[in-house]
Amino acid sequence: MRYVLVGILLFMLPWNGWAYKEVAVTNGATLTGKVLFQGTPPAPKQVVINKNPEVCGTGYRELQEVKVTPEGGLQEVVVFLEKVKQGKPWPAPPDNGYLIDQKNCAFRPYLQVVPKKAKLVIVNSDPVLHNIHTYELIKRARRTLFNFGQPTQGMKTTKRLKTRRGNVVRVECDAHNFMLAWIFVADNPYYAVVDEQGEFTITDIPPGTYRVKAWHPFLGFQKAQKVTLAAQGKAEVNFTYQAKE
Repeated sequence: MRYVLVGILLFMLPWNGWAYKEVAVTNGATLTGKVLFQGTPPAPKQVVINKNPEVCGTGYRELQEVKVTPEGGLQEVVVFLEKVKQGKPWPAPPDNGYLIDQKNCAFRPYLQVVPKKAKLVIVNSDPVLHNIHTYELIKRARRTLFNFGQPTQGMKTTKRLKTRRGNVVRVECDAHNFMLAWIFVADNPYYAVVDEQGEFTITDIPPGTYRVKAWHPFLGFQKAQKVTLAAQGKAEVNFTYQAKE
């Protein structure tokens, strides 16, 4: 009961954020680094496919929540700077917009970064019913952002991503429990999704001192690290996630 009350209070609290301002950055710095995983990663989960086998396949869907390279690099991590008030422009959105496609009973992409209040285009590419259900997550609390069905192949729906206080959105399909995707909602354009080796680069950062954080869909947030960047300077910040006991 305590967690429920805390969750309600979290979502009722006002968001005292600011609007990010785009300005010219001529002496920007560069931040690089790597995200590592120590220990044995959890085994993939196997979820039985019990609906629409003609599209979704048969048997089970293997869900690998933690992907680690042989060298220990952790994949599917977002690294970002907190509370940057102004700086470089946002990157141009993809040609087709910020897209969630439901194809072969899977959300594509599995992980993406989307600016706060951006529009999402949700498409059903399958000839079966999908029901997309998105949740804003803050610690133990979660709040539905939107929840609707797309029964027809080719259906396209546009929704604005209106989170209140969190950066993390979980995407599920109420019709297929093995479908899952994640959205990181960015407050500013100073972020990067690590590459296949777990490495990242963030460029055009105005000189100053910043807090750098990392987030993984299942391993959560890493404690922020402070970094000071000089004009046209370079710095390196690394993160290490530990296997859970």
